[in-house]
Formats: sequence, C-alpha cells, structure tokens
Amino acid sequence: MKTNKDNGHKNEHAHDESSTTKYMIYADFRIDGIVEKPDVVGALFGQTEGLLSEHLELRELQKGGRVGRIQVYLTIRGGKTKGNLSIPSSLDKVETSILAAAVETVDRIGPCNAKISITKIEDVREAKRKQIISRASDLLKKWDSKVAHESSELHDEVVKAARVGGITSYFGLPAGPELEDSDTIIIVEGRADITACMKAAIRNTIAVEGASIPRKVSELSKKRSTIAFLDGDRGGDLIFKELLMFADVDFIARAPVGKEVEDLGPKEIVEQLSKKVPIENAKFISEIRANNLLEKAIKRKAAKKSALAKGKQIISPPAKAAPSSQPARVEATAQPEKRPYTGRPSTPYRRDNQRSSYSRSSSRPTDRRSGPRDSRRPDSRRREYIPRRTFDRVPETLTSLVKEVEGKDKQEGLFFDAKMKEIKRVPVADMFEEIKKFKKTISKVVFDGIITQRLIDLCKEKKVEELIGAVASEIKTRPVKPKVYTFAE
Repeated sequence: MKTNKDNGHKNEHAHDESSTTKYMIYADFRIDGIVEKPDVVGALFGQTEGLLSEHLELRELQKGGRVGRIQVYLTIRGGKTKGNLSIPSSLDKVETSILAAAVETVDRIGPCNAKISITKIEDVREAKRKQIISRASDLLKKWDSKVAHESSELHDEVVKAARVGGITSYFGLPAGPELEDSDTIIIVEGRADITACMKAAIRNTIAVEGASIPRKVSELSKKRSTIAFLDGDRGGDLIFKELLMFADVDFIARAPVGKEVEDLGPKEIVEQLSKKVPIENAKFISEIRANNLLEKAIKRKAAKKSALAKGKQIISPPAKAAPSSQPARVEATAQPEKRPYTGRPSTPYRRDNQRSSYSRSSSRPTDRRSGPRDSRRPDSRRREYIPRRTFDRVPETLTSLVKEVEGKDKQEGLFFDAKMKEIKRVPVADMFEEIKKFKKTISKVVFDGIITQRLIDLCKEKKVEELIGAVASEIKTRPVKPKVYTFAE
C-alpha cells in the first residue's frame, strides 16, 4: 500500500488540532488479521495504561488536551491489515519520545498479533517557521523603504526567499518575469539558472528543464530573437544539439568548461553572455558531432532573415527598458519568423544531487522515440538520462470520453462504470484521493493530465479497467490492468 504519510497527515491535522501542538508522532503497523480503526485506537489506550507514570497516561493526556486525536489509516489485503497512524503531542521532547516508545510496545490489536514501528517524530513548529519566512518575503518585496539594522538568521533567509520570488511560469515552464515583454529570449537549462541570471538583472529567460525541448520553447524561439545560454559540460552539448533540431536559435553562449550557469556570479554571467556568438561561429560544433544539424539550422536562420527583409516578421511585445542602475539585458538582433512546429526529442533529462532544489519531472507531452543516454560530469556529481515509456493511443470507441475533458479550461477527471455511464466528476488535483476513497467499482478513468506510476498502481489496486490521460511520465512498470491510453503523445 502506498500512503502519503507526510502531506495527508499534515493537511488533516492543520484543521483538527489546536495551535498548541508541538510534535507529531508517525508510526506504521502490520496486523496478522482483519481489524478496524477503533480496534487500533483501543489497543493503544488499553495496552499503554499503567505502563507509564500517571501524568503520562494516554487517556488522561487526551482528556487534558496535551495529546490530540489519534488518526489511523489502514488497508486490508489477503486477510491481513497494514497502515499508519499519527498522534499530535503538546508535551516536551522527552515526554513525547517516551510516549512514542510506549506506543511501540503494543503487540496485539483486537484478537491478532501486531507490530507497530515509529517512523519519525516531527516538529510541527518548523512548518510554521517556513510559513513565516514565506510571508515575510512577500511583505519585504512590497515594502518601499529599505530594511536596515537586521542581522538575524531569519532576516537572511527572508532576503534569500525574496530574491527568487520573481520567477514566473510560462505554460508550466520556469521563466523570468520579463520573458513575455522582451523581443529577445534567453534559453537556459533549469530553474536554478534562471535564479542566477536574475541576480545579474537578466530577466528574459526561460528554462527547458531537461534535454527534451518543450513545444512552447520551440514556438517561442520562432517568434523572438533567441540566445541559448548553456552549461559548459556534456549536458550543455546535448541540449544544444536538441535546440539545433527543434528550435530557432540565433546565438550561443556557454559557461566556462566544466562549470554550470547556476554556479556563475552576476559579473561572470554578464561576461559570458557578452561573448555570445552566432550559431554558425560556434567552434565546438565539430567536437559534439553536430555539423549536419548546424547546416540545417543555418539554412533556417537564413530563411528567417529573408522573411524579415520581406516584412513577414511576427510582431512581439516591445522590450521593457532595464533600470539604469542595473546591467541591461543581452539582446540578439535577429527576429525569426513563425513556422509550424516539426517535432521534439523524447529523452527526458534529470539532474540529481544538485545544490539548488528544483523539479525535473516533466509536465509536457513526449513523442514515441526513447533511448537511454549516459553522461559523465567532470566532478563527482552525475546526470542521469531516463527513457520514457509510451502507451497506445486511445481507441475510437473511447474518443467520445476524451472529448469530455480535452482542452477544457477547468481540468477534470471523469469516472465511468462498465456501461460507460459517468458516475463522478472531480478536479484533476483531487483525483488521486477521490479514487482512493471511492467505494463503488470504477471501470474507466479519463482526465486531461499526466499519468504517473503512483496513479497506475492505485488504479490497479482499485481494479480499474482502463486509465486514459494526456501523457505519461517516467513509468517503470506496465500492468495488464488497468489498460493505459494517452491522447496527447
């Protein structure tokens, strides 16, 4: 059974428990038989009674409000019960630890043998502290006057949060706040690179988030002058190859060999961008064996210039002037013509063990080509290339169901019974939990979103016959049921 122990428990207790809760005890349990939630709670009270001193009796602690309501989540399979529980505590650290240890001594629940294991004790005040930092950073950005005479650690963290708060989203991709207002775009690899560029007052960036070039980046490169600003390593080489195939790049700039854009300081970023060269003058092309790709890219670039000369350019919003106190954004000169999208690569790209925390999971469609790639970094960190798995297209008998969800402003998931009769309609964000707690049998699930391994496993557990989504991401196992279809790949 898969459980969302952290998020599920936190959200529920945020409403159920008082603000005096300081710690949350989380535990897993396995029972050699079939029991219900009241059996588990009753065993906790009964078998810890008299075990500890009077002031640590669980029943009395709950009556006095020093221990909150015990939450139990369980599932029954093959005549056995397993699950997890959480206990909110307003005791001190020592008393909370003693209480947790006492819970582990429970060895029978109902008439069955049982084993309870504490997984962790969480300080809920840390979550409040993060909320304070987030809110304070918002207030700081709106504050017109300068903040002075503050040197505490909390102040430093607020300033750090405020610096990265300007990152926006362009069709789900991280982007600088001036991307849509500029007539030049700078394509970088990831969110951390955008943050580094913003510190250098370069705010017209967009991240591809991997070696697979998103459709929206390709389309945008055909409308604006485009600079590729990439890492000086193997990963940067691979992304540049993909850009030559599926985007209209005018200039290329690289971080120094062996370095990444996110590792550069503001002055270094401005310096490297000032050294940008037209793609036809990129001297490292022969080293990465991309001469054929470059020839085609140069022909497309010449065609764009010709189109511009004939007045066929696509009008884009004028660039905003950079503040006089900051370095101006690096601008290219060519402004490409919009042409039909011709395709995109399929190999997702993911960076592990990075200093900056940002997700590499894809939220965009892929094509049907896949293949592993390997890359060795100059230092101990490595980049991993993982092939995506594709699924069959939706059969004609089910296309009517797809039309119910595809391209709608409000993303929804639909549940159908065996007779293709709609039995429930839920927001995509809540779909996993709705499937999990749904009592009736679901034959088909249709939604305009990403199919994940976690969702497939849940549908298999719930005996769903068919699962239909827009795309699939990083699927490791493909069960016989549910039968999985995609309609956007």
